[in-house]
Amino acid sequence: MSDEQKIAKDLDSNINYVKDRLGVGETFDIIFREYRAGKKRAASFSINGMTNDVVLSNVFEELTAYKQEELTVNTFQKLFYSRAIHSQVKLVENMNDAITSLLSGELLFFVEGEGQVMVIDARAYPVRAPAESNIEKVTRGSRDSFVETIVFNTALIRRRLRDPNLRFEIVKVGTRSQCDVAVAYIKDITNQELVETVKERLNNINIDGVPMAEKAIEEYVVAGSKWNPLPKVRYTERPDVAAVHLLEGHVCLVVDTSPNIMILPTTFWHHVQHVEEYRQNVVVGSYLRLIRLAGVLLSLLLPPLWLAVVLNRQILPESLAFLGPQESGIIPIGIQFILAEFGVELVRMATVHVPTAQSTALGFIGAFMLGDIATKVGLFGNETIFYTAVAAVGAFATPSMEFAMATRLFRALIIILVMFFQLPGFIVGVGAVFLLMLTTKSFGIPYLWPAIPFNFGAMKDVLFRLPIPNKILRPAVLKPQDADRLESTGVQDNTKDSSDQDKK
Repeated sequence: MSDEQKIAKDLDSNINYVKDRLGVGETFDIIFREYRAGKKRAASFSINGMTNDVVLSNVFEELTAYKQEELTVNTFQKLFYSRAIHSQVKLVENMNDAITSLLSGELLFFVEGEGQVMVIDARAYPVRAPAESNIEKVTRGSRDSFVETIVFNTALIRRRLRDPNLRFEIVKVGTRSQCDVAVAYIKDITNQELVETVKERLNNINIDGVPMAEKAIEEYVVAGSKWNPLPKVRYTERPDVAAVHLLEGHVCLVVDTSPNIMILPTTFWHHVQHVEEYRQNVVVGSYLRLIRLAGVLLSLLLPPLWLAVVLNRQILPESLAFLGPQESGIIPIGIQFILAEFGVELVRMATVHVPTAQSTALGFIGAFMLGDIATKVGLFGNETIFYTAVAAVGAFATPSMEFAMATRLFRALIIILVMFFQLPGFIVGVGAVFLLMLTTKSFGIPYLWPAIPFNFGAMKDVLFRLPIPNKILRPAVLKPQDADRLESTGVQDNTKDSSDQDKK
């Protein structure tokens, strides 16, 4: 029986095929049972630990309760329409589809003499309940976040967007893993070309499996150089953040087994905004956003700029002559910064890999025993430790972990350039980072938009936390079908006056 062949009417043929295909008897977790449905034989296959036994017991009690004479003709029709009381039941005629459903956690129910199989969705995955995100914490607001189960995640989004046009289209990725990926978008808002591009790239993934889930899929979906460290998508664990981006016209990818939802396309500004800003007063939210932007810039520029100035003291005015170490240390200043960067990264990785109870002690060891003692013995200068700490705090204040890591990498490379070429190295390094951002695009959208190309209305929105009632227009760069967020009776024309869209 080929994978594309229809299910045979001979029950034994179907049973043998499934047993051979899945290795029943070799693997312990495939459960096989035989039944009597009236006068006819029946059989079921399921996976241990992935089905709800209580639901299935109730269903089978109904399926096998017929009298023998009642199932002489139209057996499947009677079972399906009269006795299959579970809400999620379907009939499948293709064996390959049936096997995929079984491996996804559904149950197969074969009946002798029927060329179809009943697929009962009574899945009960090992799951954890939604809890507060460890990465995107807020002082007030909802405390639920995404989990590793795709149906839970889509329900969390649906709860916030009760829009009949909200779509979750399933695409299976991986010839062996058959990982479920839901393409989430709002049909009458999101640009359909963007949706089709995302689905086409998902369907073109030719690999046996994607065990790394969303990150592996990102590398297939995002076009361009894979060596560019700038993140071209944004991840979130918060359903409210995903809902806001869907309303703007973005596409979200919900990957089964991952609590991180992928938002695309994104720009630089998406990675430096946080939901906390919208949980505060407009003025306070704008203040927090500007502080965060300043922290990101200091994280990138402060250590290499200080190093460049110290190596070129002649350019300092007398009022800034105090900058730099008064005495040269045992280790050259440039090497001090490289070692300090190495030490910060080492401590950060160690705190991730140790239990929570030990992470505080580890941080104390890194900050006090290593940093303080290194300065006392003369290995590091006090200012080196200070500027490295400021840069580290700025990186940790960046909401996007991916962008924070890119910032750390850029900072280390600029420091190396300054060590060899001093001030010209700083200028070249910063210019190279800016040029990389200028040429990077996420699904055709410039990474620095709305700064380059400049859009005044949208630029105000990314620099300041504007009042919600003033956020009427959706980002024009996404080319949404419905350009504004006001109530409308239908989908707006895509050719709407571009000058109106440019206000956003």
